[in-house]
Amino acid sequence: MSVEEIERVVAERVVAQRVENAIEAIAIYETKTNLARKPMSQTERQEEKVAENASNKRKWESNHNGS
Repeated sequence: MSVEEIERVVAERVVAQRVENAIEAIAIYETKTNLARKPMSQTERQEEKVAENASNKRKWESNHNGS
């Protein structure tokens, strides 16, 4: 193998390793982002449910206290 061929192979391996590292970094970022979104979505759903329950309670009270 000539020096040029060795340099080409080494360069290809370096590029392949960088691509692999980038893909891994993206996967880690997506995982962290998804994990951060899930609790937020759950919190938002809980807040909506609390608001809905409060609204239903007010409606019930207005219907039953006025009669």
